[in-house]
Amino acid sequence: MTTMTNHQDIDSSFTTPSAAPQTVTRTGTSKAIAVRRGLLVAAPVLAAAFTIVGSLGDPAAGTNGTAMIKVYIENPSPLQWKSTGYHWAYAFWILPAFLGAALVRGKGAWLANVAALLAFAGMVTLPGMLITDWYASGIGHEFGVEGTQAVEAYMQDTMWGIAGFGIASMAGFLIGTPLSVIALMRAGLVRWWTLPAVVLPLVALFASQGALWGAAVSAAGLLVWAYALRGAVRSAG
Repeated sequence: MTTMTNHQDIDSSFTTPSAAPQTVTRTGTSKAIAVRRGLLVAAPVLAAAFTIVGSLGDPAAGTNGTAMIKVYIENPSPLQWKSTGYHWAYAFWILPAFLGAALVRGKGAWLANVAALLAFAGMVTLPGMLITDWYASGIGHEFGVEGTQAVEAYMQDTMWGIAGFGIASMAGFLIGTPLSVIALMRAGLVRWWTLPAVVLPLVALFASQGALWGAAVSAAGLLVWAYALRGAVRSAG
């Protein structure tokens, strides 16, 4: 009897401490998930802020073609604010389609997977393409508008990789982002008005050609999207 009692004491001494690491692990995991979901909600807010920065910094907002290139050549300092702003705006704009897939279970799960894959393609291409603004300005400074246009024409005519990057970036931005919202709708995590709140900023941004009114409309829609994602996080539990 004494031996059995001793064994029981030894066993209990080994099993008792094991509960503490499990508790710590669960707590740490919960905090990590909370941070991840916090970033999901914050991403559209950050995208809205950087969109405004990009629009305010754009010295050629509302123009395109030769007129835009001339302004970029003559204004390299504000151009850096424009390109940097939109670089991070696009990155945070697409990010919810990637992170949000983890919230979708059951209905819409495969749709969320497709949206996440497209979002990945967009995130690794579209933001980085903003550096071409600086190259256009730098080439134009040294060789004039004609030099910039000649380089751009040569690249577009001979380099298929540029078209590939363009397709991937637009697929993630224009398709992956709305598709992720549809997946969340199918899962019952967001309401129907979330979709127009996400699509309208895309339309406004391109229609305005970077003008401040388009950036303002985009920012408003992105803030609505953040509000919807906040509800989705709460509903997902």
